[in-house]
Amino acid sequence: MTTNTAVVDLTVACVTSVKNASGMELDLTQDTLPILDHYAELIDSPRDEIVSLMAPMSGAYFGELLVRQLEDGEWVTDPDDYSGWRLRFERNSLTFNPIGVALEVLLGQDVPDWGAHLQAAPEDQLRVQKALEVFGDVRDRDYYTFTMRFEAIEQAYLGLLNNPAGMAPQP
Repeated sequence: MTTNTAVVDLTVACVTSVKNASGMELDLTQDTLPILDHYAELIDSPRDEIVSLMAPMSGAYFGELLVRQLEDGEWVTDPDDYSGWRLRFERNSLTFNPIGVALEVLLGQDVPDWGAHLQAAPEDQLRVQKALEVFGDVRDRDYYTFTMRFEAIEQAYLGLLNNPAGMAPQP
């Protein structure tokens, strides 16, 4: 499990900001994701300057929560470009940009070129797709939440661990 100073600083800033804005405490557990979702909803009409502050903080928090929950993960960061950040897992080929996820949650829409969607090695893509099919159709207002994104990433992650390469995906 690898963390760097920029991730820690942004995560602490997120915890502090949420506490100051809502009085609620984030503790890097899955149970606090609804609090982070509520915090994201406080922005009625997102402005660029607010999103540019909130996305890195909430994305770092979200990524760190996943690293701790799954006890796996390594950050790849670029100090000059948040769009290049990735969280990748050591026990499978999943990778994505938690700050890209935060942007999509805050804006309520897909944001191209930010790597928010799960990426996997070609041999793992079908297994990831099968793992995510358990969710069926998800409403946009649910899809663009940290809670749903966490559940989807966890499901894909566990699906790859429980169904190693070379095994046929379960129907």
